[in-house]
Formats: sequence, C-alpha cells, structure tokens
Amino acid sequence: MYDIAVLEWLHSHTLSYSIPMLQVISYTTTYVSIALALAVLIISIVKKSKAIRRQFYIVATVLIFVAIVSQGLKTLIYRERPFEAYPSIEKLSEAGSSSFPSGHTLEAFAVATVLSIMFSGKKIVIPLFIWATLVAYSRMALGVHYPSDVLAGIVIGVFIGWIVPWIFKRLIPGSKVNSGSINFNS
Repeated sequence: MYDIAVLEWLHSHTLSYSIPMLQVISYTTTYVSIALALAVLIISIVKKSKAIRRQFYIVATVLIFVAIVSQGLKTLIYRERPFEAYPSIEKLSEAGSSSFPSGHTLEAFAVATVLSIMFSGKKIVIPLFIWATLVAYSRMALGVHYPSDVLAGIVIGVFIGWIVPWIFKRLIPGSKVNSGSINFNS
C-alpha cells in the first residue's frame, strides 16, 4: 500500500523537463559501470600495478555477481511492473519482465560501494553515491519500479559491493582491498 502511494507521489511530482535526463541516467547505468571498471584496468596497465589489476578483477567480479543475482531474483520472484498494475503510472523508460529487484539500482550501488571501498576519498565516493542515488530515483520517477524494488536493489547492491572484496581479501593472497595506489584526495 505504501509502496504504490510513494511511487504515485514520486511519479506525479517528477518535473516533465527532467524526464530526458532521468532516462539518460537509467540507460547509461551499465555503460558507466563498465567504463569505471575499464578505467581501473587502464590505470593498472599505465601504472604497471599488480595491486590495481587485482582491484580490476574485484570490480569485474562484482559486475558478474550483479548480473547473476539480479537476473536470478527476477526469474525466481516475478513482480508485475507498476505501469502494468496501475493505470496512474506512466511507463517512461524501457523495462524488462519482472520488477523485483531494480537491476539498475542494484548495479549502481554495487559499483559505488566496491569502488568507494577500494578508492576511498570524497572525490570519488560522493560522486559515485550521487550517481547511484540518481539511478535509483530515476527508476521510480520513470514508472518502472516500486520503491521496494529500489530499496532491495540498494541493499543487495551494497552487500555485493562489500562482500566481493571481503572474499577476495580472505581467500586470495595479496588481495588488498585498498592499496592506496590511486590517490583521489589530492
């Protein structure tokens, strides 16, 4: 009940001129995630750093886990999209089959979490989480996810972004989560 009430309020209070920007934010989620992973790889090559290369492997593993978990949950838990269930919600973006969880949100928060763990500093952490939050908001404002889909995406994404580096650190020798090799604070 609260889920649809919050969604209807958000959807009806979205400024019409912001819709194209929100669509771009949604559409580019995977491109941004891959670009960030590739940036870590490129930095590892340029700096000839095995430690940073391991961090690339961690980010790549996060992206693989995100795809498996997101699609797995969507297959196991079918939930009708809001625009399918409620005539008051207009579909303003592309959407797949099941609504639960928000895969875009899950991916954005997983990437923001893992990169903020590995490369701490306000210059990277704040923009990453602003981006992830905008992705989450956009999925609701565009009428393709319920707030609970987005909340689940945030929780699962943060968990994946945290657990993968933790596993690497515990199971793979020499896998420092934060090598300090890249300084974004200066």
